[in-house]
Amino acid sequence: MKKNLAIASLLFASLFLSACDPQPAETGSAQTSLPTDPVIEDTLHTSENSLSWAGVYEGTTPGANSDIHIQMTLGYDKTYAITYQYLDKSDEKFTEHGTFRWNEGGNTIILDSADLPSQYRVGEGFLTQLDMSGKVITGEHADRYVLKQIIVNDSVGDASQAGN
Repeated sequence: MKKNLAIASLLFASLFLSACDPQPAETGSAQTSLPTDPVIEDTLHTSENSLSWAGVYEGTTPGANSDIHIQMTLGYDKTYAITYQYLDKSDEKFTEHGTFRWNEGGNTIILDSADLPSQYRVGEGFLTQLDMSGKVITGEHADRYVLKQIIVNDSVGDASQAGN
């Protein structure tokens, strides 16, 4: 009887322990991978709806014959006022007023002007002037195409009324 009890105990213990063993890995060239969290693109937050972009921006950009000092005011009503001055020429300043729209991604404004560079990527506290096809300007002087926000004004409405 003791012998049967010992055999039964060993059989029970081996069944119990085999249930805890991990399953053997599959053989072959296919590797199993653990599931990962999917990458979720944030399409709800854009420069347009997440940043304090209304206000005044300023910077000096390269020009064909002269550096150009630019001051641009953006209003929440999608208006802009831009004043620019050719630094190597005269003290004369040129001002243009108009409207702008946001691109589909909500990260770039497009001015209604055909005479000025018309696309600017909007970042936290700066605008980056884009080339004529809407791409970021690269190269040695790329950092000179950035206008820094000098006044954050959440109450800027109509930029055409701004005193530049």
